[in-house]
Amino acid sequence: MCAPTSTKASDVPKLAKLTSMTSVGDASSSSSSILANNAYNEDTRPSKDETSHIKAVTSTHSDHNRNTNYDMLWFLGPALICHLLGTPIYAIYAIGIARIISTRLTLTLHYLFFDKDNYLNKLPQKQLEREGSDYLVGTLLHMYAQIPLQVIFPAMFFSDASVIGVSALRAFVAHVLLVEPLYYAAHRWLHIPENMKKMHGFHHLSISTLPSTSLVQNFDEHFVYIAVFGPAFMAPFLLFWEMHWTIIGAYLVLFDLINAYGHMNIKYRHPIFTSKYSPFQYLFYTPEFHLGHHAFFRANYALFMPIWDHMFGTWRSYKKTDSDRLLPQKQQDFVFIGHNAGLAHFLTCPEWDIYAAYGPFRTFKYLPYMVEFMFCNMVGFACRMVMSAYTCSRYMINDQLIGRVICICRTPIDYINPKRYAAVNKDIVKLIREQHKAYGTKCFGLGNLNKMKQVNDGGQLISDMVKADSYLKDKDVHVWTGDTMTAASVYHQLIDLPDFDKIESIFFVGANGKIGNAVCKQLLANYPKLKIEIYSLSHTIENPNVTYTSDLANLLNHKVAVLGKQLSLRKYAKALAPARGASSKKSEATPYKCRLILDYTVPYIPIDLTGFQNIDHHQIAVLETSPTTSNFLKGHFDIGFGLEQHQIYPCHAGCIINTVYERKTDEVGEICVNDMMTMWKRGIELGLKNRPLPIKGPVKGKLLDHYVK
Repeated sequence: MCAPTSTKASDVPKLAKLTSMTSVGDASSSSSSILANNAYNEDTRPSKDETSHIKAVTSTHSDHNRNTNYDMLWFLGPALICHLLGTPIYAIYAIGIARIISTRLTLTLHYLFFDKDNYLNKLPQKQLEREGSDYLVGTLLHMYAQIPLQVIFPAMFFSDASVIGVSALRAFVAHVLLVEPLYYAAHRWLHIPENMKKMHGFHHLSISTLPSTSLVQNFDEHFVYIAVFGPAFMAPFLLFWEMHWTIIGAYLVLFDLINAYGHMNIKYRHPIFTSKYSPFQYLFYTPEFHLGHHAFFRANYALFMPIWDHMFGTWRSYKKTDSDRLLPQKQQDFVFIGHNAGLAHFLTCPEWDIYAAYGPFRTFKYLPYMVEFMFCNMVGFACRMVMSAYTCSRYMINDQLIGRVICICRTPIDYINPKRYAAVNKDIVKLIREQHKAYGTKCFGLGNLNKMKQVNDGGQLISDMVKADSYLKDKDVHVWTGDTMTAASVYHQLIDLPDFDKIESIFFVGANGKIGNAVCKQLLANYPKLKIEIYSLSHTIENPNVTYTSDLANLLNHKVAVLGKQLSLRKYAKALAPARGASSKKSEATPYKCRLILDYTVPYIPIDLTGFQNIDHHQIAVLETSPTTSNFLKGHFDIGFGLEQHQIYPCHAGCIINTVYERKTDEVGEICVNDMMTMWKRGIELGLKNRPLPIKGPVKGKLLDHYVK
């Protein structure tokens, strides 16, 4: 369905700009970035003197990258060592596993109930990558440290169970009288510039914190904390020669939880903790107390008891104000309706693991698709017993509108089995009805499988069902696929290749789909000499420059191949096998021309090109939001989709653009080719652009020797 194309850029709604918080970088924890992070809060803004030392601190750690490939072996290491030394392993692993589970559970609960909708508190991908590789290092290191203690002092761990109660009391007293003051002194020592640069600066690279940021330390610094926290159970043992491993484990788990509470990046201001007349202001901290330490660096050094900062004059008030500037909780102007895409999608949900939210879509190489899909089907069935849809984080559009992704509880099997199509469409319309009733939302986009031609004729059936629904039919609700923007993105990714006008032919898989069909028509109209070979048995494009083939290996005969339909990786392996390892030079036998495979299928799954040294396979149809030049989108619009930070799929972006431009018609069914350039122009005006292809090898100026103009 074509949209009006006469709308000009000046027709964009004149949305009033709210005061925006400056986006703070990750590892660049310079004085300027610290000031920027607190610029909205004059009362707590640190001075330049307070942050003058920071630039010299962070450079040592900013490029830190730990190899996590052997973490499982490190985790199993204590079992081998304990076996060789003849000391029990159950205490070590009971404590270690309990700490890992409590840490992950804390991350999940924090994201679900406290920080999910705060689009002004978006954590940088670089910070998440750094923390994700380090936040469990301390737990693993403590497991190894426990081994020699068990060997030297077995009674510290394996005294009679009757001492558990009294040992708990002694550990608490030792923590208050020994650990708290020791930590305050050690923490101030760590902030000496030399020590800050050598160790503690790594922790302070995280300005905006997560609960698990509390566990992210430089490797050497972990040993400092072993010495500081050890007296909580070492001192009682040396005085009374009895202790129990359950108390040590409970202490470490509780310590992790309270430490995580201090890094939750939320405000909690009950008078019992904030009144100067309340003893709890001095005896137990709040998250804002420790957030103040990350903001000021030279204040609020205490562990859990601020009394030490009050005593030594280092206490300073800090107030987190970003959550005061959020748009109303009930506001929701646009909903993008998603779905589950397999096990990898589950594992990249931030509720499962915030550290896996960005990055490539992970696949399970050794697990057959149908086995994976059947497992997801069982999970989806269990989810539908308690809810029909899952609500993801909201984000802000143009500083005044609110968008959100909501996934219906449907998994790949539901889109494979035709008997389930009706149930899928019913769930989509049900979600639209519920969201309009709850929030008055009128603008809806359909995610990848929710707009399949087989399922609902490219969204046309959903549009018809909405118009026929007794509640929705007069509510001015609009349904969009965003496919026009995807087609525009693919088209421009192709024509922006160096010397594309000199390319004689391309190979196309998926040209019969509505996106591929629109792209081909636009190419044929604007590049009349270009020949297109389409992999398909059905002929849908009648043009003298278009030929069809059933031989997938023919893609090797074209410098550029475009993939718009997912095929089994085995099909590619079989088709490419005869030429695998062959030369690409014309002077040698069995040459191949292909240099570049551009793939806009979702999810993107790399093809095995072993033996083809001159062919690159890249994902396309991914837009960058240009956060440094545009405030078009803020918040969590790019997590859990196999994308990097500040990237968005064009179908999603296209629906958002329709929302901004207040489109009054549905965008379903076939793509209106005339609208492609209009949508692209609007996207460019809003700061969107195609993610550039990586530069390949030394730039020689030859056709496709490099991909970025």
